[in-house]
Amino acid sequence: MPSTALPIALSALLGMSLAAGAPAHAGEPVWTSALPNARPACLSAIHVYVRPGSGEAVEYLRAEAIEDGCPSPAPADSSTPDPALPREARPVDRDLQRGAWVWRSEFWQQDPEAFIASALTQGLDHVFISVPIVEGEVEAAPALERLIATAHARGIRVSAVEGDPEMVTAAGLQFAQNRALALRQYNLDHAEMPLDGLQYDIEPYLLPDYALAPEEMLEQWAQSVIALGETYGANVDIVIPFWLPLVPGGPEALAAVRERAARLTVMAYRTAPASILTAAQPALAWGEAHDLPVVIALETGPLEDEYLQVYRPAPSGQLQISRSGPVQEVHLLADAVSGTIAEPAFRYSHTVTAPASRVSFGGDLPALYRALDEVEPGLNGYDSYAGVAIHGLVQLADPALIRNER
Repeated sequence: MPSTALPIALSALLGMSLAAGAPAHAGEPVWTSALPNARPACLSAIHVYVRPGSGEAVEYLRAEAIEDGCPSPAPADSSTPDPALPREARPVDRDLQRGAWVWRSEFWQQDPEAFIASALTQGLDHVFISVPIVEGEVEAAPALERLIATAHARGIRVSAVEGDPEMVTAAGLQFAQNRALALRQYNLDHAEMPLDGLQYDIEPYLLPDYALAPEEMLEQWAQSVIALGETYGANVDIVIPFWLPLVPGGPEALAAVRERAARLTVMAYRTAPASILTAAQPALAWGEAHDLPVVIALETGPLEDEYLQVYRPAPSGQLQISRSGPVQEVHLLADAVSGTIAEPAFRYSHTVTAPASRVSFGGDLPALYRALDEVEPGLNGYDSYAGVAIHGLVQLADPALIRNER
């Protein structure tokens, strides 16, 4: 669901009264969010993520169901090992990817040599770049050729990265296929120095309609990935959220794209080593079972702190689950209402800070590498583990700030 800013006093953010945000018509929800696939009888809590908006408003972001009141459902794909089963940590004695994304093409177009020098300074051997395409052709093709030649001479691979949630729609897919054709033609025209690959970071769950039919949209995502790989003429690198192997429709979507996948890159955006490992395990187990390499992505970009409101099951409360047609929703109300079996209620319990530092290293590469040193033997316990990708390349970084303080 898209975020919604509401004129609620900041005290409501910290768990005080919701009365200041009462809608014009009594009984109407202050805020509504989809809560797909949750089993109400199994919920121990509902988490509502919020952050301060403009003035005294707060912005409601999303709701998350916490299920620990029922046994975990059997995995949809029984061939995938249980990620909860421990793997023995193994020392890292093999070459593993050290990659990074670069979404701004001017970084590499203006000075390819400086760009590659910066990547080397940061210990990278693979960069994923945004390639400008105009009227069906790669723009600045000479600069791209120069970048690839410089990178290959220094042992660095260069892949293009494409991504937009709209790629799961008919119009968005057509647009993306036209771009894939342009990249394919570039490779044909530069057969001695082609791109090393193409990666897709589509993220359909960011679309408002995803909550209405998540399994159907994951199926569309798989169909789009397959079509794009066929258009490009080669298998593609696929970016996924860490939770995809665990949700209904996720294993099926992954199985569908398996034959078009060169590797999976998993957004395990956490900073604590134990949390990184926990987030990465389901995809690593899936990749191990399906003989597909898995790269673990870590975030370094700037993010804002969020606040997490915790609501517990109760006879009455300000949060209530309801179902409208096929969509299960959670409603936040100004006043407490009584729950029923069909529409259970949840009462506000407390608010905690969800700091951005638990998700992003905030540009602190020494901290990222220290965390990686600690967690990588655990990641390497999976045969599928193929290295890391950093979300955000720091330009012209000082080597002492990156490698020598570990």
